[in-house]
Amino acid sequence: MKLTLASLFIVGILSSQHLAAQTKKSSAKKPTSNSKIATAPLLKNTNDSLSYALGIDGASNLKKAGFNIQSDMFKEGLKAALNGDSLLLTEDQKMQVIQQEYEKAYEQKVAEQKKPGEEFLEQNKKRPEVKVTEEGVQYEILREGDGAQPTAESEVEVHYRGTLIDGTQFDSSYDRNEPIKLYLNRVIEGWKIGIPLMKVGSKYKFFIPQHLGYGERDSGPIPPYSTLIFEVELLNIY
Repeated sequence: MKLTLASLFIVGILSSQHLAAQTKKSSAKKPTSNSKIATAPLLKNTNDSLSYALGIDGASNLKKAGFNIQSDMFKEGLKAALNGDSLLLTEDQKMQVIQQEYEKAYEQKVAEQKKPGEEFLEQNKKRPEVKVTEEGVQYEILREGDGAQPTAESEVEVHYRGTLIDGTQFDSSYDRNEPIKLYLNRVIEGWKIGIPLMKVGSKYKFFIPQHLGYGERDSGPIPPYSTLIFEVELLNIY
């Protein structure tokens, strides 16, 4: 994923423009006497305010990207570029440094997001009642049924409850008092692997690694790289 310093500033500018547009649509509020913008001694005119605002946006986006910025060197580079002075890096060197450091920061952030789920699964699989498929789906048999067994192409009816490893519930057909029908070739990989292990009448608990769930996607209340836990009851096969 390529990211330039310029693009970081552009994102910040666009987000500020979006915020400004939304503000115009709402009822305007006059600054209070406690407003930092109204009383800040450095902001003597609109150009000061613009420059300061761009600095805030740029720094915010750089921090979100995971860069560890040395403020003194950042100021030196910014000043040299604005003044048209000689630069210490060529254009290619600049891009290479930014890209390398962005990839390093991104990989570190991803590793931190994956770590809790990986540690949970490592401990969970040590429990004697937990079985593990060759793909890495862990499961616990809460109740074994004696009905038919679905295939990877079956349409099935299930009741289910989904939680994160901290116990946060993100979905439940039980709460809606309404089981769902679905095709197993249209669900997340963890379900494609796990549900065909069941027989009608069974209730299993599945522990699904992030790469067999939603992966890097942020799906509503499910953060990226989340390990998912599902209690699934297989009611019928069609």
